[in-house]
Amino acid sequence: MSEIATNIAVKLIQRESVTPDDGGCQNYMESLLAPLGFVRTSVDTGGITNSIYTRPGELKGRLAYAGHTDVVPTGPVDEWPHPPFSGLIEHGMLHGRGAQDMKASIACWIAAVADLCGEYTPLPSIQLLITSDEEGDSIDGTIRIVEQLQKNGTLPDAVIVGEPSSFKHVGDTIRRGRRGVVQIKATFHGKQGHSAYPQDADNAIHHATPALSRVADIDWGEPADGFPPTSCQITNVNGGTGATNVIPGACTALVDIRYNPGNHFEQIKASIENACEGHESTLEFDHSATAFSTPDGPFLDQVCASIKNVTGIDTVRDTGGGTSDGRFFAAVGVPVAELGLTNSTIHQVGECVAVRELAMLTKIYTDIIENFEV
Repeated sequence: MSEIATNIAVKLIQRESVTPDDGGCQNYMESLLAPLGFVRTSVDTGGITNSIYTRPGELKGRLAYAGHTDVVPTGPVDEWPHPPFSGLIEHGMLHGRGAQDMKASIACWIAAVADLCGEYTPLPSIQLLITSDEEGDSIDGTIRIVEQLQKNGTLPDAVIVGEPSSFKHVGDTIRRGRRGVVQIKATFHGKQGHSAYPQDADNAIHHATPALSRVADIDWGEPADGFPPTSCQITNVNGGTGATNVIPGACTALVDIRYNPGNHFEQIKASIENACEGHESTLEFDHSATAFSTPDGPFLDQVCASIKNVTGIDTVRDTGGGTSDGRFFAAVGVPVAELGLTNSTIHQVGECVAVRELAMLTKIYTDIIENFEV
């Protein structure tokens, strides 16, 4: 079983699929899944490769695995210890872009399903929901899959998202939620002029400074249970012409807010607008990700029990990190648990993962599938 996962992971890594390209990964997956009774439905939109692989079950319920075949760019190839798309195994480590995030995780799920099918184990209906648009804009990826499932009345009862959730050991952490993301471009307006004649100008930076200070001092209140506090970071400020004797007529600032479910977009928008009121500004808001949380209950309990059965670990139910495609499932009421490999080298030069982790994750996935109930 572990060899199957490793071999699949190697072949997926060897297919170059820098976002939004799929690199033929999903066709390869179809060749593995079709003999197991899966039927593929393509939901390609806007040049993105999206696939729903479905196997009808013998038992009640519908369990999904969600993942992505696209990877981030490699960075300087000459700095990699091995070619980033080699899928080389050396000293027990699998090297390559996507090793942790998240081609090896996909391989583990396929290996788990293959093992159970090979043993003629009665299973619930199984879905693999795969996109090539997670590392990019996420505009035509998983959200289009969810829309198709809604249209067909085939939303899963629960979904495992295979993002690399673990820290030191596979299964030590799952993510049951994520903070939302609001990004703001604030442009402060004035009038350019000579610094020796301030009466004829209006310094845009002088508008920006007090407003941004008020933005930084906003009290976002107590976070929702289990979530870190809302973070508001001013990430860029740009004003002036570069000359010391020119009063700037415009100043632009970028603000990045990661909010927990104790806040919501309209509240955040109003707070930023109030902080900038009276300071001649234009505000552009991008609500790029919604906060979500799966409450404690039977599904999370079962995921943690499977981890405990295989590893003996008491799992932490976390909500940290950035955002994920789990938000699209949570938005339509599907319970979400993110469970994958360790994340020590994700998005880095030299991404790699220990082969033994694939064996462990495959066993955990197998236990989850085998014991899934609705």
